[in-house]
Amino acid sequence: MSELIIGVDLGGTNVKTAIISRDKKVLGKDSRPTRAEEGPEAVMACMAESVEAVLAETGAKHGDVLAAGFGAPGPMNWQTGVVYSPPNLPGWKNVPLADEMTKRLGFPCYVDNDANVACYGEYWLGAGQGADNMCLLTLGTGVGGGIVVFGQLLRGIDGTAAEIGHLKVMRGGRTCGCGATGCLEAYGSVTGMVRTAVEGIEAGRKTVLTGVCKGDLKAITGKMISDGIAQGDEFCKWVMNETGVWLGIGISSLINLLNPEKVVLCGGMIAAGEDLFAPIRKTARELTFEVPANRAQIVPAGLGADSGVIGSAGCALARFESGI
Repeated sequence: MSELIIGVDLGGTNVKTAIISRDKKVLGKDSRPTRAEEGPEAVMACMAESVEAVLAETGAKHGDVLAAGFGAPGPMNWQTGVVYSPPNLPGWKNVPLADEMTKRLGFPCYVDNDANVACYGEYWLGAGQGADNMCLLTLGTGVGGGIVVFGQLLRGIDGTAAEIGHLKVMRGGRTCGCGATGCLEAYGSVTGMVRTAVEGIEAGRKTVLTGVCKGDLKAITGKMISDGIAQGDEFCKWVMNETGVWLGIGISSLINLLNPEKVVLCGGMIAAGEDLFAPIRKTARELTFEVPANRAQIVPAGLGADSGVIGSAGCALARFESGI
C-alpha cells in the first residue's frame, strides 16, 4: 500500500479524518471530539491521534503517505500554514499548524481554509466532478464559499478570496456579523432567515411561529421555520422563499462574474430541498446573462458532511504535486 493522502477537517466540535488513495478511493475514516477548550496542544494531539487511528485501521505505514491536508476555520496564511485566531478554537494565536503537524506525523502537511477545502472536495469527488470551474456556498449560521477556476482553488494574494457571504446585495442593508452592511450572509444564512421571520412577525404577519416560540421571537430557529413549512404555514414558506431569492441574487453575480459550470450548495440549509432551491434557481436565472445562466447548474453537494475532510486530502495532493 502506497501513495495515500490524509485529510483532516478541524472543527470547533469534532475532528474528522479520512485516508484516501491516489485513485480517489476512501479507505478509512475517524471522528472524535476536538477538545478545543484545552487549547492548541491538545487539539493537535487529538488530530495526530485521529491520523494514527486511520493508519491503523487500514494497515498503512507512515511511509505510504504522500501528504496530509488540514482544513481549518478562521483567518490563516495558507502558504506558511499559520492559523491566526479562529473564533471557535480558544487560545489559538498564530499557531504554525502545518509545521507542527509535519513534525508530529513525519510527512508533509498543508493547511487551507475550511470552506475552500469543502469546495475542492466537491470538485474532486463530489457534485462538481467533471467541471473545470465551480463555486461552492456553505449555508449555515453564516455563508461561506469557495471557488475553483480551471482546476485551481482561487485563494487570492492574501488567502482571503471567495468570501462569498460578504458579497453586497443591499445598499445600507442589515448589519452583518463582519460589521459591514448589506452582506449576502445577513440575508441568505440561517441567521438571516430567522431575521427575515422576526421582521415579518414584527410587521404583523400571522404564523404558527409565534405559538411555537411562545412569544419570544429571539427563540425562533431555522428548524422551527422548516417545521412550519411542513405544517403548511404560508408565512414560513414565504420566509424560505425570501431567503432563496436573496441567495439567488448573490449567486447571479457569481455566475456573471465567473461563468462557472456548477454552483454547489452545502450545509444544513440544503435539507429544505426545492423549497430553497426553486427560488434560488429562478432568481439567479432572471438576473444572469443568458449564456452563463444556461451553463451554470445550481446543485446540492454530493459528499454531505464529508466535503471538508475529503477536500482537505484533495488539496494536500494538489499542493504536494505542484510544490505550492
